[in-house]
Amino acid sequence: MKPVDIDSVPHSRAPSSARRTAKIRQTLVVVLVLNLAVAFAKLAYGLISGSLSMTADGFHSLLDGSANVVGLIGISIAARPPDPSHPYGHRRFETITALIIAMVMVLVVVQIVQEAWRRWQTGSVPEVDAYSFAVIGMSLLINIGVTAWERRRARELQSSILQADAKHTASDALVSVSVIGALIGVRLGYPILDVVLGVLIAVVIGWVAWTIIRDAALSLSDVAAVPVEVVERAALAIVGVQGVHNIRTRGGEGLVWVDLHIQVDPHLRVEDAHEIASAVAERVEEELGQPADVTVHIEPAVERHLRPTRGYRP
Repeated sequence: MKPVDIDSVPHSRAPSSARRTAKIRQTLVVVLVLNLAVAFAKLAYGLISGSLSMTADGFHSLLDGSANVVGLIGISIAARPPDPSHPYGHRRFETITALIIAMVMVLVVVQIVQEAWRRWQTGSVPEVDAYSFAVIGMSLLINIGVTAWERRRARELQSSILQADAKHTASDALVSVSVIGALIGVRLGYPILDVVLGVLIAVVIGWVAWTIIRDAALSLSDVAAVPVEVVERAALAIVGVQGVHNIRTRGGEGLVWVDLHIQVDPHLRVEDAHEIASAVAERVEEELGQPADVTVHIEPAVERHLRPTRGYRP
């Protein structure tokens, strides 16, 4: 029998891209409607009362809505099938969309800080009444509910767009709590709290933007998606695998790409070696617990191919 030389076996059992896209789009549309309703309520009352913290919170909620629109556009592009220019598909556009959301958040931070400086110089005092607390209280309850639901959907669909948007909405809830503090401070005769908490809101938004940028940068730089030991353990569990090396992983949107080399008996038939590689690919995906595109490179277990079974070595 001729020895098996090289055979690369790709494997993926990823769920329907169309179904995943539809679920992400549905989530973003629902959140968009809620965010716009909350944003207009806050902005209307903030501009009428002159409350910087309320107005800043309104812009934050409006930003949530604009982020949903950007997300809808991004997911439409990301859902396109592979083509000659994008053989791995367009899923990276989800990560790029998350970056755009973060950039818009940075612009809002600049706007809030500029307005806070103007208020500090002019010394204007906002009006606070029962309607202020009603508007912000309603917003807080909606944000808490939306954040919990969107985070759950983000985990289910492995979507960076939903993850970024959920972080954004969560920061909106924290901002609402700060606004309540500012309103109480103004009622007690400390209008400076409106400016101070407006700046704190900007800091919160800036921090959330940074976390989104950080996570997107890690994804785009192809940081390892899973520990080498997890893939190694799964591959060695298959009968016939005598060694594993050159394990590489990277994360995508709802999909992990895995490449690895395995050593098998050099006297196996090509068909038998292929069956082992397919079993390795299936076992690795099961071990990861999420959709994966696994490519297994087969080598004969002879001296020149035997290498340590740990991690990536060129």
